[in-house]
Amino acid sequence: MRRLVLLAALLLAACSGEPSEGDMRKLVEAHTRRALERQGNAAFRAFDNFRKQGCVEAKPKGGPSGGPTGGSQDGSGQYDCYYAATFVPQPGQPPLTVNGKGRFRRTDKGMAFEDLGAQPR
Repeated sequence: MRRLVLLAALLLAACSGEPSEGDMRKLVEAHTRRALERQGNAAFRAFDNFRKQGCVEAKPKGGPSGGPTGGSQDGSGQYDCYYAATFVPQPGQPPLTVNGKGRFRRTDKGMAFEDLGAQPR
């Protein structure tokens, strides 16, 4: 019975369209890697720890009429998600934990990520 409940929960999560913690980690790591490389720090490869803290369906972007600037008209399929990521910015330095927010949306090429800001903790 317990396995059946777990399987049902996993299936519901997969159907929600909300990104999984693994999807989020992969996209945020790639974004962080590119950002640090642009700053001349090519040592970063992966987070030491990554936690999805939750997602909400994104509100549509646009002007006062609520018109879209991209994506679907009603904003569905886009999620604003919160996460905490810990990594060592440079060898020999203490670990840094960042609380971040990103917009995740499904595209025909897979999941896309837009950084909405991060705050060191």
